[in-house]
Amino acid sequence: MANLQPAIKQLKNNLDGELALPGDPAYKKASTIFVKKGTPAVVAIPKTAQDITKALAFARDTRLAVSVHNGGHSVAGHSTNDGGLVIDMHRFDDIQVIDKAQQIVRIGAGATWEAVAKALQPHGLGISSGDTKTVGVAGLTLAGGVGWMVRRDGLALDNLVAAELVMADGQLLRVTSTEHPDLFWAIRGGGGNFGVATNFEFKAQPVDHVFAGMVMYDMKDLQKALRGWRDYMRTAPEELTTMFLVMPANPAFAGMPTSVMILLCHAGGKETDVMKTIKPLLHLGTVLKKDITRKHYADVLEEVHPPKDMKVITNNAFIQTLNDEVVDTICAAKDQMLQIRSLGGAMNRVPQGATAFAHRDNEVLIVAPTFVAPDASEATITKALTPWRNIQAFSNGTYCSFSSQDTDETIAAAYPKDTYAKLARIKKQYDPKNLFDHNYNIKPL
Repeated sequence: MANLQPAIKQLKNNLDGELALPGDPAYKKASTIFVKKGTPAVVAIPKTAQDITKALAFARDTRLAVSVHNGGHSVAGHSTNDGGLVIDMHRFDDIQVIDKAQQIVRIGAGATWEAVAKALQPHGLGISSGDTKTVGVAGLTLAGGVGWMVRRDGLALDNLVAAELVMADGQLLRVTSTEHPDLFWAIRGGGGNFGVATNFEFKAQPVDHVFAGMVMYDMKDLQKALRGWRDYMRTAPEELTTMFLVMPANPAFAGMPTSVMILLCHAGGKETDVMKTIKPLLHLGTVLKKDITRKHYADVLEEVHPPKDMKVITNNAFIQTLNDEVVDTICAAKDQMLQIRSLGGAMNRVPQGATAFAHRDNEVLIVAPTFVAPDASEATITKALTPWRNIQAFSNGTYCSFSSQDTDETIAAAYPKDTYAKLARIKKQYDPKNLFDHNYNIKPL
């Protein structure tokens, strides 16, 4: 740390923003994320794009690893580090409707999706944007963005029309379909590999209200409910997005009843029509509980908290077809908590290869959190993951944002060979020394 002091002092004097060191009030918040308490050497809290340029120059000169902290929800821990530089983007949180006629919205990379939903609410607009309040705009957008209106509006990145990034060499670039189009392609699915995003421009979609809530069934209805849900979602209107939850008994969620749940969100519509649309989901077994109400889109977003004294290993898989064999395998995994997200619609209509997000032809995305003790042995972890491995055998790819496993296998499952090769060529052009490597890393070709 001592040999860094002159460089740290110089950076601190040159920033318009703030520099936080261990012991400073801002350090703990900026270095702590959803799954990890980081111990970086220094945290830069930039106020301007020029501050980011200076922070990256500092990282290059001192050879420190670089992490970018937006919302801090990286399940692989990428939003912080130990011994490196963290760039905390929370001051880049401005949200503006810049073209009402075209519904173009400019959003700072460090804004949270709850803030975006609330800011757009008075305008009758929204962006499909995940399901958690405090997730940051940048991390979710650059990876994909599987939100509560994904079937109607596509992924968050499908609605992106422009972005501004500070590159590894310090340049500030604006990227669109006509300005640096190769880079614009790459950032839509390539994650944080190419630069530090400062601002985004999205085409927002009309959403005055939604009907959202849940239906709970007894676990004994699992197979019937899962098959019925699958069959109905194949014909359901695209305004309806749903998630099928398998909730076995789990010490991480003491007091939570063992159950099957369907979470749902219908974008807009008249109540009588919407309830007719939802009705088939109310007859898939014995209903234990039901709660479906009209609300603002912002009120659909929730907050999640990691369970105390438990290690969470998060896996996921795209499934091209949720056939009976997959359903039966899911039903046999009695102790595995599962979140099965219905896809289709607008997300699937984007041509394969149009963005670096490549998994367009899948029926569902299955997310599987597995809970073990913090000091669990490899043998214990392997045993706990066995039910998931049986389901994973049907995988048609992986969504990086829902994987706590940062491995070569994860990268290979996330990007088909041609997609990865193109990303690697673009990485070499814009970040040849791999400064941005604290992510699901694309190595320069």
